Order: sequence, then structure tokens, then C-alpha cells
Amino acid sequence: MSDFNEMDYLEMKKNEIKIFRAKDHGKEVDKIMQKDFAKIRKFPYNSYDDIQKWQLKRISEIVDYAYENIPLYHKKYSKIGYKKGMIKTWEDFKKLPLLYKEELIEGFPNEIAKNVEDFNLSTRSSGSSGKFVTLSLSLDAIYTDTIQGVRQLMLQSGDNYKPDDITLFIYTLPWWIRNIDGEYKQDFLPTTSSVEEVIKKLEEIHPKIISTYPTYLTKMVPYGIDLKKYGVELVIVHSEQSTRQSRDMLEKALNVKVLDEYSSEELTRIALECPEHIYHLEEDACYIEIIDPKTKENKNYGERGVVVGTNLLNMSTPIIRYYQGDLAEMEKPVKCKCGNNCRILKNINGRYMDSIITEDDKIIPASAFMDIAYNWFSTLRIPIHGLRYQFVQHEKGTLELYLIKGKYEIDIQKIRESLYTLIPEDMRLEIKFVSELPETGQKYRPVISFVKEGK
Repeated sequence: MSDFNEMDYLEMKKNEIKIFRAKDHGKEVDKIMQKDFAKIRKFPYNSYDDIQKWQLKRISEIVDYAYENIPLYHKKYSKIGYKKGMIKTWEDFKKLPLLYKEELIEGFPNEIAKNVEDFNLSTRSSGSSGKFVTLSLSLDAIYTDTIQGVRQLMLQSGDNYKPDDITLFIYTLPWWIRNIDGEYKQDFLPTTSSVEEVIKKLEEIHPKIISTYPTYLTKMVPYGIDLKKYGVELVIVHSEQSTRQSRDMLEKALNVKVLDEYSSEELTRIALECPEHIYHLEEDACYIEIIDPKTKENKNYGERGVVVGTNLLNMSTPIIRYYQGDLAEMEKPVKCKCGNNCRILKNINGRYMDSIITEDDKIIPASAFMDIAYNWFSTLRIPIHGLRYQFVQHEKGTLELYLIKGKYEIDIQKIRESLYTLIPEDMRLEIKFVSELPETGQKYRPVISFVKEGK
């Protein structure tokens, strides 16, 4: 078990931010921007055959490096007789064992880096499950990710993001926020900022794009803000699960297009919702598989399974065939109106572990409960900010719903009736009004299950 604790991490974080800021990394990013941006920008528009060829070559390099340099992988792959250069086909790759969150947590730092000293720069998962994953970051990964971020803004804006435009991040830990090559200007406010502070910033800089959490965007709704009046054309939400229905409501309330970014700290950007509301995989950032949670075999296109990902950027802590835990379906790459040729993710239903399990082991995805919850705002005639909720399941056959209401009257019977259109009639439902949600972690999770399928 790792003896690395929270205080160790905070101290390390202080030191690495100093290290990062002491060097002019901006020059390196700008060099890559000038040299490689055209290639990075073009990548999603390449033929899918070319995309796959590049991915397999990159994966072979990463696997060989991990086997030779990272203790955790050397042990795992030695057990199956792996030798350098064995990844020649996708079938070869699928034979590699999966990587689980617990292995990363327990292996930090000695088992997941070539040298402990490699941990000059790090990131950590948000801890939504109550456990943090700490990862070392390579500078090359940071630089490439930064430039892919510019491409993201172009893709999601419908190619309406220009070098002199400003993006406002309402976010956490902004040590990476900076202009790129003197252009693509970025500004920042922490999520602890009041809405009044955000409005002041909007008046000051007139950003074209805002990037933030869905819950912070919801926090802005009661102020009656018309974001278009401040020059905002797009809001990108991330880090928390949201549904298309909830984003439609936010669009209407704030008078701005709202699109989703599906990502994780371990895998970086996974998929981006384009203006056509299709999730295109970021195929040069990570490679995604959809597997059966029981057999661990790859699912076919159109079949639901668990997301497994391989980070294609970060060599400092290689993430290979990582059991990410969300439920989703994969679709073949189809030429989208936006021009993207990458594979498509559909029905991203949130964490497999946070699906609600019935007595007969039927799986009800988290997104189904989120859709019902958002229907309450219209059926109960309350604004989107007037009710916060969280579903928690501790054992099969039961479901708890926690509600934080504002000044609005809540019809419990209507809520109960709506839920029984989704859950079995014999499932015991307990509804409680609370002053704060019981299971929050580091970010809001609307549906949490402590039940494992089959148990």
C-alpha cells in the first residue's frame, strides 16, 4: 500500500507549480504551435484508416516503453509473456490485461514511474468516488494537450474561434492557463468566485467562449444573465455528467449554445460534442474501447458496455487499457456535417458503478434518472436552480432521493409517481429533504450506487 498522503501531495503540488512557472514553457508551446498545429488541427479530418494506423503505431511505442520502464506494467505484462515489439495488430493489443484505478492508487509513486524523481509535474483525478488517482505528467503531454485544447475550441465553435478571441475558464488549479503564441487568449476565475464577480469579468473581457462545470452554469441561471449580450457564443461544460436535456434548458435560460466535453484526468479529452450534438472521439489524445463488464471482451459497434481507454499523450505515467467505468456505446466513424471522421460515442450513461441495480440485476443508467429529474423543473414549474437532488443506492431493492429545495413548493407525490415510471413497483423509494447532499466528494454526482451487479 502507498504511504503517500494528502499533505505529501499538497507539498508536491506547491513545488511543481514553482518549477513550472520558473521556466518559460510558453516558448516551447509556441514552438510546437508553429511547427505542428496544422497537423494537429487536421487530424480529426484524416481518413479513419490513417487514424488507426497512427494509433496502433503510437500504442505499440507506449506499451513497449511501459513494459521496459514502469514496474507496474513490467509485472503485469511479464505474466502473459509479453516481449518488446509484440503489438503488431489490434488483436495483439486486446490481449493485454486491463488497468484498474486501485492499481494506480496503490502503485503511486514507486510502481507507476521509472523514477520517483519524474514526479515534477502531476495531476489528480477529482476524487468523485472518494479515492484520488495521482499521475505524473510529461511536459510533451502538457504541451500537446494545450494545443489540442485550441483545436477543441475550433471544433466545438463550428470553426468560429479565431486567434484574437478570448476564452474564460471558470475552473480550478489554473497553473496551465496562458495565451498561446501570443494569441488564443485565455482568462480565469476560480469556481469559488461569486456570480457577481463573473459578471464583472464578462463586462471587462467579453469572452467568446466560457469553459466551466454544469453546476456553476446552473448557479448563474437565477441572475437572469443573457450571455450573448457579453459576446459569449458558446459554453463548454465538463467534469460533471450532464444530459442533452439539461444543457438545452441551460441554453434557453442563458441564451447561449452549451456543448459537452467528455474527459477524465487519466485519459485527457475522450470525446467532444460537436455543433451537430454528436460526440466525436479525440483519437489522437486517447484510444477508446467498449468492453463487456463481465467477460471483459470488446463489444461490437452499437452495443453498450464499459469505457476502457489508453492515454496517447502522457509517457510519464502510461495509462494503458484503463477501466474508466462509464457506460457508453461506440458507433462507426461517419462523415459528420462538422467534417470529423473519428469514431462516435453514444448514450454515455455515466459510471457503470453508479447505475442503479434492481433486484433482478436490471441496470438502470444514471442518465435516465437525470432526465427524469430535469423534467421536474417543467412539470413542477420551478426554475432549474430551485431544486438540487441526488439519488443514492446502498442495497438492491431500495433507492434514496435527497432533495435541497429553495423557496419553491415541491410536490413529492408527483416526484414519486415520475420515478415509478422508471424503477420497478416493488423497489422501496425513500425521499428526504436535506440542507446538503450527503455524498459529494470533490464534484457533484447526481446518482451514486454502492451496489455491485449480482451482489
